Amino acid sequence: MVKKPLNADYYIQHLYIYLNEADRFAIFSGLTFAQFLDAMKMPKNLLLLKHSYDDASFNMHTYLEFVAQEEFTQLRKGLGNKKSEFCWIDFKNEKQLNSLTPQEQAELLYIGHKKEAVRPPFYAALQNEFVYLSSEEEQTTKIYFRSLERLNELVGNYFTQVIRREANGQNFWRRKSKDLIPELPLELLNTLKNDYREGVLISLADPEKTKNTIELHIRSVEEISFLDEFWSDIQGYIKQDVDRKIVFDRKLKQWK
Repeated sequence: MVKKPLNADYYIQHLYIYLNEADRFAIFSGLTFAQFLDAMKMPKNLLLLKHSYDDASFNMHTYLEFVAQEEFTQLRKGLGNKKSEFCWIDFKNEKQLNSLTPQEQAELLYIGHKKEAVRPPFYAALQNEFVYLSSEEEQTTKIYFRSLERLNELVGNYFTQVIRREANGQNFWRRKSKDLIPELPLELLNTLKNDYREGVLISLADPEKTKNTIELHIRSVEEISFLDEFWSDIQGYIKQDVDRKIVFDRKLKQWK
């Protein structure tokens, strides 16, 4: 019997990831700022390098605007319907921000404009964890990580939250709170590192179709030059064979 190829209706979420380990950044498609905000333990302040948010505070030293952690919810709402580029670097406090040299400020302007860094963009003055650079309509998001271990934090929490949201909002498995899907184990996420380096598409299968399991399908997809075309080609990518699966077994109540 010929196996029927999978199609877009088989999946409820996709995430493309390409990792440049040497320069400590990853490129994503399928990731929004709202999803990043939900998935990560966020820093205290965001210095906005390019944005369309109307209610940010102004820093006189850099002539740039910033948003404090207590305003992130408002920031999320303010960006909700806007399709402009959104770029930021985090920092601990405004005193540290005010110690940036003219050279460092010039580098930040360059990063916001070109979405690339002239040197590793982790500044002693800022103690930043990330540099976040998204394109219009969030088709592409490039994130520099001070610690690349946080890439797994992002990927694991991203899919865990999608799964739990689907479970709470729909009827599959008629899930009760005591049956909450556990987080993706770090040891499984660590096995994806080589996939990240080559370029990988991770797809969450619709649990209504897989019945007794939740499945993440892993496909190698080489680095894509034009990610704005990625979603128009998604049907072709998912027709490729699945390289491996990460599966949550309902009966065993564990990921494997």
